[in-house]
Parts: sequence; C-alpha cells; structure tokens
Amino acid sequence: MEGRLLFRRHRRRERDPRIVRRKKAQVLQSTGRLGCEACDVDFGEVYGEIGQGFIECHHTVPLFSGPERSTRLAELVVVCSNCHRMIHRARPMMSVALLKELLS
Repeated sequence: MEGRLLFRRHRRRERDPRIVRRKKAQVLQSTGRLGCEACDVDFGEVYGEIGQGFIECHHTVPLFSGPERSTRLAELVVVCSNCHRMIHRARPMMSVALLKELLS
C-alpha cells in the first residue's frame, strides 16, 4: 500500500541557500549559462523558460564529514539532477571529474 501518512523525526545538516544562489550567479557570470559541469545540459536550453535558472549545487566536500563549517564557492559545483544522483549513488561518492570522464 502507498499513500499512508507517516510522521518522522530526523536530524538534518543545515544548508545555506544563499551560497547556492551565489554559486549559480558566479557560474552564470563566468560562462553565460547554467550548464551541468558533468554532462553540460542546460535546462533553459532544453526546456525553455521553465528551465531557466534551474540547476543543482553539489558539495564536493560532504557536509557529513565533520563539524559545522563555512562552505566556500570553490567547494560547490553545478550539476543536473541526473548527474547529482549518480555522483551520490557511487560509494565512495564519485567526483564530478570521474563522472564527466565516464560520460565522454
């Protein structure tokens, strides 16, 4: 059966959405587009207006790897949803460079 309501209590690592906005702005300013750093897909080019500005940010230094800290822009990469899932699917986590190599 599906659709049952569950209530759960979880501990989560807090994320700062401002750094994601800053990273996207940095990439857009330097490249003129928000293309995935692994496969180069740009949601704006593929889906038009609805895809403009849509991309995910991946932490190259996992947040679970220690105490709370400040994230630098250089520790973030922009990746599409599929590539982001593949990076996290591998154990240990795959680098963007390795995923890009696998895709070529």
